[in-house]
Parts: sequence; structure tokens; C-alpha cells
Amino acid sequence: MIGKIQEALRGYAVGITHTGRVREENQDTYFVDESKGIFAVMDGAGGLSGGAIASGLVKQALFNVTLPRSAEDLLEQFESRVIVAKDRIESAVAKAEGGQMGTTIAALLTYDSNFACIWAGDSRVYRFRNGQLEQLTTDHTEAQELVDQNVLTEEEAKTFARRHVITRAIGSGLDLELEMVSGNLLPGDRFLLCSDGLTGHLDDTVIGTFLMNGAPNAAAQCLIKGALDGGGSDNVTVVIVDIDRISAAEGATDR
Repeated sequence: MIGKIQEALRGYAVGITHTGRVREENQDTYFVDESKGIFAVMDGAGGLSGGAIASGLVKQALFNVTLPRSAEDLLEQFESRVIVAKDRIESAVAKAEGGQMGTTIAALLTYDSNFACIWAGDSRVYRFRNGQLEQLTTDHTEAQELVDQNVLTEEEAKTFARRHVITRAIGSGLDLELEMVSGNLLPGDRFLLCSDGLTGHLDDTVIGTFLMNGAPNAAAQCLIKGALDGGGSDNVTVVIVDIDRISAAEGATDR
């Protein structure tokens, strides 16, 4: 996230989460703080309410990030809070005397003209730029590993019996291993953060079509409706982040 500042940009976000048509509890959650440049989607997993606890603990930890002084400071604070959340999840498991709980995370951090995507699991971050949709994250799943090894094709992976088994998470008895990609922001960029409750029902072509909608709230509503119309077999969460220049009034009060 190191780079020469060309112009001050900010992400303006809309988030929606839905239990879906099958599950009784929503174990997804999301976090949005435009002033600090933090946007995240968490998809919890665990028996009873374990997944909701895990995703909630990550969200709670992110509230404690202070206003960053630089892109590097934002990244360091974010990673430290994720580590705190992991420790709290493991403590919750110990108090429950057994079982597992954990959560995926797909996060977008923005600071001036820089961004970083940080993730673990199969929640995703997409960027929609100049009419083109690009998946910035790569799923941490057994199915994706087999695709990378040329054991499965992309089409075969969609119906693979263990396609939902994740290989990285916060908690779930797994070592914490976050992956990151970074780059530069442009005015007009639109990012989509989502849980697999969306991508399990909508392919990238349909997602890109919905993201063409000029209003972020309308686009988010269409994405949720698309997943529900497709069966709504899982909790579904979307956060849309539009990148624009910071107004003079905002620049006078921020950072």
C-alpha cells in the first residue's frame, strides 16, 4: 500500500446482509467505516451460534482501529485487530469445552489513492472498473486448490462434493494466514465484497451486470434478490464500495 499520493480518494459504502431462504440464523456480518477506510465481510461457521459469535468478534475488534496516519498504519492496525479477534475466538471455543468456530474475512482497506484486499477463506472482493469485473481474491478452498493443481476444471469445481471446505479462516482450529493484494485506486472504481451465499448462486457475468447499476443501494438490493431468487441456500452478504474524490469539506476535517 506504499505509493505517492496523487489525490485524496474515499470509499463510500452500502452493506446488506440476509439470512437467506434456508438457514434459521444469519452467521454473516459486515463492517463499514468510511472515515477509516475499512470495509469487510465475515462469513461465520460453527455449531449452534458459533459462526455468529466468531464473525461478531471480528467485527467487534475492527471497531477499535483508530484513525490511521498512513496506509502502513492502517494495515498494521487491521492485522493486529484480526489477531486479537482470533485469540478471542479461541478463548470462546475453550470456554465452550469443545467444538469449533471460525469465520472467513474479505476486507478492503483504502487510504488516499491506495488500496489493499486482505482475506482468508472463500468470501470475495471484486473490482468493477471501466465496465470490467475482476475478482481480486482467490478462494481458499479445497476445490480451488485442486483447480490450481489442474486436478479439477473450473466447471467441475462448481459441483465438487467438498467445494465448501475452506483451507484458511480466522479460528476453526486453523493457523491464521491472511493473503493480500494491493494497488492504486481510481475515481469511479466500484468494489464488491461478498460472502459465498452470493457467488454460490450468481456467476460473474450476472454480478457484473448488477454492478452496472448507477446507485449502490439499488445494485446491492439486486444482488441480494438474485441470490434469493436462485434459492437462497445460505446467508448472503454484500458490501458495495464506490471510490470518489474527497470533498473540500471532508478534507478539512479528516486525517
